[in-house]
Amino acid sequence: MSQSNSRFSADEDPSQGSGKLAAYRDAKTTAIIAASLLIPFGTVAFFVWFCRARGGEYALHASVKIGDVQRAALIVHGLYFIMLPFSFELMIEKLPFPGCPSRYRFGNVSRPDNLYWMMTCLSAELFFVGAVTFLLLASQADVPRWVLILPIAQCAYNMRNDLLWVGFGTTFSPIGKRMTIMAIDWLVIGACFIIYIHHFFTATSAG
Repeated sequence: MSQSNSRFSADEDPSQGSGKLAAYRDAKTTAIIAASLLIPFGTVAFFVWFCRARGGEYALHASVKIGDVQRAALIVHGLYFIMLPFSFELMIEKLPFPGCPSRYRFGNVSRPDNLYWMMTCLSAELFFVGAVTFLLLASQADVPRWVLILPIAQCAYNMRNDLLWVGFGTTFSPIGKRMTIMAIDWLVIGACFIIYIHHFFTATSAG
């Protein structure tokens, strides 16, 4: 077995895919990945534009109340994220959860370098910050409207990721396999996304 293939388990043979991250394969695939970033960037741009265009109760600085459903979604979102720093820092090879069948695992770590180490730490850091943001937001009675865009931004990027991982996983995965178990993530974060958007347009003014 060659050195390159020895870095993968039998069910993650890179011959099933390109063995490269999609953005580095060719100009066409790079363009598709770049275009997919319009989902989160475009979502945030729309909400900021909407607030600036409408003004009044929709102004970015206008205070709105946090409703019970919104609060529940933020708590679920925050508790989900608060577990992930431990997952990334302490049990990366066991993800998505310890004891899961090997066919659902995201992959194996072999010969990690400092870049891999750095990205693992940074991923954990950002999930920690996200969890703190959502849980603190859930603890408030009212907030400036711009704060409501923060969880929407996370969900938009999350939806983009799940679209690539699950919907088009066989095309964009470096090993040619979709991460089907992330459909659960799509359902949880998708439900939160709907709640956040609905609350954004229906929140009661705190002023």
